[in-house]
Amino acid sequence: MQPWRPHRTATRRLGGWEPTAAHQRAILLAAGGAIVAVVGRRADLLVIVAPLVVAALWGHLARPRTEVTATARLGDSTLREGSATGVYVTTEPALHDVHGVVTLAQAPWVERKPSSGIAELEDGAATLGLRSTRWGRRRVGTVSVALVSTWGAFRAGPVDLPDLDSATLPVPASFDASAPTPHPRGIVGLNRSNRPGSGSEFNTIRRFHPGDRLRRIHWPVSMRTGALHVTSTFTDEDAHVFLLVDCFSDVGPREGIDGRPTSLDVTVRAAGAISEHFLRSNDRLTLRTVGAAEVPTLGVGSGTNHLRRVLDTLAAISPATERRDTGEHAIRGVDPNALCLVLSPLIDPTMVTLAHTLAARGMTVVVVDTFPDHLVADPSSVYQALAWRIRLLSRDAEVHNLRLRGVPVVPWRGAGSLDQVLRDIARRASAPRMARR
Repeated sequence: MQPWRPHRTATRRLGGWEPTAAHQRAILLAAGGAIVAVVGRRADLLVIVAPLVVAALWGHLARPRTEVTATARLGDSTLREGSATGVYVTTEPALHDVHGVVTLAQAPWVERKPSSGIAELEDGAATLGLRSTRWGRRRVGTVSVALVSTWGAFRAGPVDLPDLDSATLPVPASFDASAPTPHPRGIVGLNRSNRPGSGSEFNTIRRFHPGDRLRRIHWPVSMRTGALHVTSTFTDEDAHVFLLVDCFSDVGPREGIDGRPTSLDVTVRAAGAISEHFLRSNDRLTLRTVGAAEVPTLGVGSGTNHLRRVLDTLAAISPATERRDTGEHAIRGVDPNALCLVLSPLIDPTMVTLAHTLAARGMTVVVVDTFPDHLVADPSSVYQALAWRIRLLSRDAEVHNLRLRGVPVVPWRGAGSLDQVLRDIARRASAPRMARR
């Protein structure tokens, strides 16, 4: 799959200068009035049409001779939800005796500043502001440029420039987890292990051995005992987190960052928040989507660069564009020791089946319920809220079956949503187990 490359700059020639309808009317009225004045011997008519003759002649003599090229440039091609940028339009060459107007067409989830989307060219340059209110990849609107010469005699345009593209990254919701990540296996993370070694978590104070670092010497104990003692620590480990994002459902009003979220808004922002938390802890993370077409496959990675790739992948989601997706490709090759987080409003049965499949393979699975609460408590649509309550009754049976299998279902509530369930999983992993002899 070819990587998506946004068009940040658009350039197009405005074409030749053509006479306007006002200039043509001035010529016809001046010529007709002059003929009638001469034939009818009406000197007063010559006085009346004289201004039209002067305006038509002046406009024709001041006609621009050069062809103008307009260029539109987007300030930032990658935005965050609610952030603003500008569209900068310039003309080459900049004609000082020419009036110009730039218009920006309205586009979904793009606010224009000014709200009319119209700006006047000053010295061949104009600036229009825009604000993206929802995550995703989209066009910011068609930019049109029109130029008019002195007395409005000749015009170039209006000409539509090629569309500009932008990618709006989701703003991660507020999330933080104080519980440790289960099943740490690596050596570069921030999760404490049970093995002593180089790390940041205090273990004990012991006698100095050859090879110990001098900065680990504990001088108070060494002075008191007369022998060198050092501070030992537990090693730090990293875990593998697997995120499975449900792209089948996008229920609710699409009001953007300033309004009520849809189910996919909650899912995408929760995925961004969870990814940011674990990647900043140096854990490894894998992101897969189900139900969306043309979403790039994202492998295992860690660090802030991988976080940017995760947010770019989330911005590329188009809901319900691949209805035949069963999710088998998404869960193929998953690390058996990974913490599997399934983010879904649990509306489509495919995601429930995938959660059962992962649990049947012996993996640690947690389902994060991203169903928005305002859908069942909407006073403006009583019947729609009642229909959602009836649908949630059947969904409760599916959630109950997942919990019977041992898969916890946790509603997304922002910070601290996964603390209790991660502690329970870590406690269950460290509990003694019965082994066969």
